[in-house]
Amino acid sequence: MSIPEINREAPRRVGLFGGTFNPIHQGHLQVARDVLERAPLDRIYFVPSAQPPHKNMGKLAPADDRLAMVRLALGDHPHLRVCDVELKRSGPSYSIDTVRACKAELPVGGRLYFVVGVDAFLEIDTWNACDRLFEETAFIVMSRPGNGQWSPEMCRRIEDYVSARIAPGYALSLAGDTLEHTRKQPVHLLSVTPMDIASRQIRAMIRQGQAIDAWVAPPVAHYIQARGLYR
Repeated sequence: MSIPEINREAPRRVGLFGGTFNPIHQGHLQVARDVLERAPLDRIYFVPSAQPPHKNMGKLAPADDRLAMVRLALGDHPHLRVCDVELKRSGPSYSIDTVRACKAELPVGGRLYFVVGVDAFLEIDTWNACDRLFEETAFIVMSRPGNGQWSPEMCRRIEDYVSARIAPGYALSLAGDTLEHTRKQPVHLLSVTPMDIASRQIRAMIRQGQAIDAWVAPPVAHYIQARGLYR
């Protein structure tokens, strides 16, 4: 499914969850379900990246395989979909381009949220046109998988980081769960279920001949085996 579907079905509050999904695993699915439950979103689009600037392309499965695995993992979930806009774009995948493409397809009054883990967010000042991102989209920053909760110390760390690296003037709300700015989009801090697994661990398990059924959806495990991926 591609970007035109956003306009056709007209969800008004859309989350974009980008990543290599190399491969997609149960941790990705769990945090997406958490965000749907705890944030006012109509739908989350998983956006597999084709050529991410921060990743070593030699470790990536082919884009078509990663897209197929995301589709298999999401199945017929009514609020989780896949968007292949970055796979259709030549060259590196820049989030600012994806955000602008998706915003252009939202209905009038629609709202876009960029869903990202805290570790990736703490590198966002290195992203292309990062200052523009904070004007174009709100953020939902998910807590670190190992503990699943935002601590006051971590909230202050994010506040200091954003104020120093992105834009002075960001400050925590009274509730302590949102960074607010008078001229830029808010940054929402959302706790997700602890699930300490990473795609690199799954790839290592495959190379070592270990079973991965506990960590990926059954259709994905079957696809990986059938295609001989990550051997």
